[in-house]
Amino acid sequence: MRTFTRRRLFGLAAGTLASALLVACRGGGGEASPTVAPAATTAPTPTHTPMAMPTAVMNVTPTPTTEAVRRGGILHFNLPGDPANLDLHQATTSTDLWCIGPCFDTLLQFDPNDQTKILPDLAIRWDMAQDGMTYTFYLRQGVQFHDGSPFTSKDVLVNFQRIINPPQGVNSPRGVFFNTVDHIETPDDYTVRFVLTQPDPALLYNVAIPWTGIYPAHLIESGADLRDTANIIGTGPFKFKSYTPGVAFELEKNPNYFEKDLPYLDGIVGHPMTDWNAVAQAFLAGQLHLYRSLTTPPLDLFEGQADIQVVGVPTTLVWRLILNANNFEPFKDERVRQAITLAIDREEMIAAMTEGRSVLSGWMHPYGAWALPEERVRQARGFGKDKAADREQAKQLLAEAGFANGLEFELLAFNLDVTTPALVAEQLAQVGIKANVQILQLGEYVQRIVNREFQMALGFNAPWVDEPKSTFAGWITDDPDVSMTGLWSDELIQLYRQIEQELDIEKRKQLTHELDFRTLDDPVFGMIYVYRPVIWHIFRPSILANWTPQPNYNLTEKHATTWLRQ
Repeated sequence: MRTFTRRRLFGLAAGTLASALLVACRGGGGEASPTVAPAATTAPTPTHTPMAMPTAVMNVTPTPTTEAVRRGGILHFNLPGDPANLDLHQATTSTDLWCIGPCFDTLLQFDPNDQTKILPDLAIRWDMAQDGMTYTFYLRQGVQFHDGSPFTSKDVLVNFQRIINPPQGVNSPRGVFFNTVDHIETPDDYTVRFVLTQPDPALLYNVAIPWTGIYPAHLIESGADLRDTANIIGTGPFKFKSYTPGVAFELEKNPNYFEKDLPYLDGIVGHPMTDWNAVAQAFLAGQLHLYRSLTTPPLDLFEGQADIQVVGVPTTLVWRLILNANNFEPFKDERVRQAITLAIDREEMIAAMTEGRSVLSGWMHPYGAWALPEERVRQARGFGKDKAADREQAKQLLAEAGFANGLEFELLAFNLDVTTPALVAEQLAQVGIKANVQILQLGEYVQRIVNREFQMALGFNAPWVDEPKSTFAGWITDDPDVSMTGLWSDELIQLYRQIEQELDIEKRKQLTHELDFRTLDDPVFGMIYVYRPVIWHIFRPSILANWTPQPNYNLTEKHATTWLRQ
């Protein structure tokens, strides 16, 4: 039996594009002999799964599954730029994930049509002990990695060891989501057991996120640099083929995929493109099958095109301001933080940046099971309709804090969207705050955030899935090594810890509502809600088949069942 034991958790959190929670952690804890429930004959539906997000919000009818599949062809889509990190465990952007995600499988996976439901993947079934302290996963047999090596429980153990307790020089953004794992056991080659320190209703969600994809154990044990394209080796439906920066990231069909009839496509090509008009023209010319963007595309180009479907899906992402009180002393004053949140006009943001298609909401997804009702959201500081009164109050707070003549700092942003930081700066200026916007390439932006070399940054809060732990875990902390901002609230940390282990869905929902509201109302952690963007999906249903737009920017499709009609 192989065993992985947690050591004491440390970490580093950072806000970045589409994965704004960068959290590295090490493990901790002792070992206990678990009590394991008898194996289930089928994969059970987790008892803590919340209600499904209404599919009506998507305004899309999925492609009928009875249609005859056409095999072959290569799917082409745009990327908002080049990938920042090709090590799946360290990857921080959806661009990274769109490039390499189809090369990997995870223990479990989300239902693409209902992201509250969990399905088998490398684990064909699982069970949970009655006390909620042990999860046992039973693995698929006969699976091969792209290099021909067999998949076993050792691979799962070594991968999660790297995620939870990364070696020197490896930043693990997902380690914090496994802070309840005491140790991992492998009783045999096809059984893996997670033993917890406390019940964790989010565990099954977290082993399903794409960033926990499995590499061959021998590759990790050799100390190989997984950022190297030569080491993009998983069990997924596609294999790495080639990468030309600024031109194309290419994957090809894995002929030895464990689902013998999949994938349908011969390959996938992502094209890094930063000029949105150029993306639109490439799509209209038939060079792209799928056009995705977090910024409003040139919609007028698609008017009158009956064969083109334009879908704006309210996303799980939230644009947020990150205040680094370690590098800018005034942010330690709650009056300054409150003045900033009062100055932000969320409804103006929604109108200007989403064509009015987004909604005013809390941190949790507005159409999910955990959503904070809008009437409660509007009670939070800066979320009401009287912005004139809000801004007068903001000026008063700044004066009380000693900044009657104004305040000046650097606002860091990245080149995905230059309009949002400009609008933020404009709104702050109305209360006497001067934000000097600095736009960086994504890679440089990420590095500055990781190194805490910023004063204020505009980034995303990007939950892996619509689930409280996924939303809050990375930034509600009192550990100075983990906190990006140097700010925290002991009271709200205790509230979060209640949520983290509460198995009763209704009680957990009530606690989540309270935490959501209070972190909106008073940015004691240095995270200020700005607005929730829309993910734009543009495609031709007559060509792109068995694919549905997703509200979660982070749960990329592996495209195993996607196919092209032409």
